[in-house]
Amino acid sequence: MKKSFNKIFFTLFMLLWAGLIVINLITPTKLFSQSENKVLAQFPGFDMTKFIEGEFMEEIDLFINDQFIGRNQWIKLSTIVETALNKQDINSVYLGKEGYLIERHRDSDVNQELAEKNIQTLIDFMTKTQGVLGVEHVKAMLVPSASQILTDKLPNFASGYDQLEVINRLDQALPHSMIRVDSVLKAHASETIYYHTDHHWTSLGAYYGYQHWANDLGFDELDFDVKTLSETFLGTLHSKINLAFKADTLEQYIPQNATTYDVLINQTNEMSGLYDYDKLETKDQYGVFFGGNYGQIEITPSQGGSGNLLVIKDSFANAMVPMIVNHYEKTFMLDLRHYNGSVESFMAENDITDVLVLYNTMGFVKDITIGKLSR
Repeated sequence: MKKSFNKIFFTLFMLLWAGLIVINLITPTKLFSQSENKVLAQFPGFDMTKFIEGEFMEEIDLFINDQFIGRNQWIKLSTIVETALNKQDINSVYLGKEGYLIERHRDSDVNQELAEKNIQTLIDFMTKTQGVLGVEHVKAMLVPSASQILTDKLPNFASGYDQLEVINRLDQALPHSMIRVDSVLKAHASETIYYHTDHHWTSLGAYYGYQHWANDLGFDELDFDVKTLSETFLGTLHSKINLAFKADTLEQYIPQNATTYDVLINQTNEMSGLYDYDKLETKDQYGVFFGGNYGQIEITPSQGGSGNLLVIKDSFANAMVPMIVNHYEKTFMLDLRHYNGSVESFMAENDITDVLVLYNTMGFVKDITIGKLSR
């Protein structure tokens, strides 16, 4: 009797599972997930080589995972179950103290070979560029993730990838080039320097980074007025667990000397200012900074300083660049994830006088496009 019951249960389960897969295959696919703020995997084209090597089935698995019907509801249900089981680490997110969601970073999450390659590529790029522009004109800032700074907010016994080891190695190889913000952020860890529901630093955290950058380069710090842009921001970490959490506040730091900006995106699209306020009406509210990430952005302030700055960056830079652009005649941003040209040629063509490499540390060690620095 028990065997028959198990056989019936297994058959019903497999029929249900097969039915769900069929429904997923005939349901129109989505290109983008607003809730997760990511491009979704599409059904892969068949390739015999990929099939033999197993890559085709991996791509099928990614497609089903991203396009699974009711995906958000399944994520929510999974989170409810795991929370009930008292799990503190759900979908690579720690349920931290004081309402913080903190992205988990383990040693096993990092491709060490890629990390080593990225470190050496940056050292080579910085050294070569300093030979052209001078040591004092070429700087790098790697911003630690919340898991490295907000250690008192982590669940008990949580451990993670040592981001300071990466920063220390670069600091030793480039002793006059690294602008270290780890100790600065640690000193302000009791303040809201990282979002509760997103992996980025807040505008306040970016402001402390700006202060340290200005002091390192000998600039007089600008005075800013702080304006609240939104009190309903729910970031990418919230999307990973899909449970009710208190929303974050997005802020804008406005220089007190009245300044306007001409902004050119990818050499064709003009933008009136540094902020895309329409993004505040979407899930991706962090996109209010420059409208998101683009391969190339050129910024000309009405009241700037002298020289042309090149910022090579990831999304962590988006909150800080609006503060530093006021010190230069022009500021250019290159995001290597979306830019495929030669960085060296770009610098020559645009009379670059200063360079700042600005990344989140975890983003840097995992970024497969850092190698473009050597072009």
